[in-house]
Amino acid sequence: MTTAILDDASARLQSYLDRYAKGQEPVADAPRLRQWIIDHQVDFASVLDCDLKSCAKIVYDFSSNDDVVIGGTSDPARQTEIMWQQMADANAPVGVGRYREDRICYQSDQFKNDGEARSQHLGIDLFAPAGTPVYVPLDGVVHSFADNNLHLDYGPTIILEHNPEPDVTFYTLYGHLSRESLEGLYIGQPVEKDHLLCAFGDFPINGDWIPHLHFQIIFDMLGKNGDYFGAAKPSEWEIWESICPNANLILQMPENVTAKRGGQ
Repeated sequence: MTTAILDDASARLQSYLDRYAKGQEPVADAPRLRQWIIDHQVDFASVLDCDLKSCAKIVYDFSSNDDVVIGGTSDPARQTEIMWQQMADANAPVGVGRYREDRICYQSDQFKNDGEARSQHLGIDLFAPAGTPVYVPLDGVVHSFADNNLHLDYGPTIILEHNPEPDVTFYTLYGHLSRESLEGLYIGQPVEKDHLLCAFGDFPINGDWIPHLHFQIIFDMLGKNGDYFGAAKPSEWEIWESICPNANLILQMPENVTAKRGGQ
């Protein structure tokens, strides 16, 4: 990433901090973009085969070490076995990890800078077996993609750009994919609503997590390509909430998939 891009991203972040300090929405366009998404919810396709508006789910709490532990030093094979059994017992094809959740698994040094961990989740996780297909929720183009192959990173990742109207632009991120999901992609490639985009990856390829999709909405890419912040510092949550609104605006699950203020 060039110095000019880094400087521009830093300047935009500072402008968001300044607006928040004045009691304003950090991203000036965020209210308008959120409203556009809300106004067009009826048009979005489900990102999974099952209809997320109606299929059974288990909503997990990863703000504490409960029955299932993700990330950290946990054994993904054992934790996957536990989760799949819970989902089978509940006849639920999907497990869900919440937006805004302050997660224990993000407390390691890998997620810290300036002494504070980026621990509050900016996306929504959908848990299902490796190979689960993922579909495009609305028309767009491939913005960027990469294999973020560090331990506990995203693994293979795709970011789409959506420009449904001249003054409406936002992005969706798909993380923890299979390596095959990146084959044949190119920047600017058109993708149509409801078409197959990619598939869930398995550990360790997916960053060494229980198989799942990290789905996130982004209003400002901040010069990044193929990667993005998946969690924020709690002290900066209001800024990042404006940059990355609740992914359930697109997924539209009726369950409570958003942690309370404070991340719990």
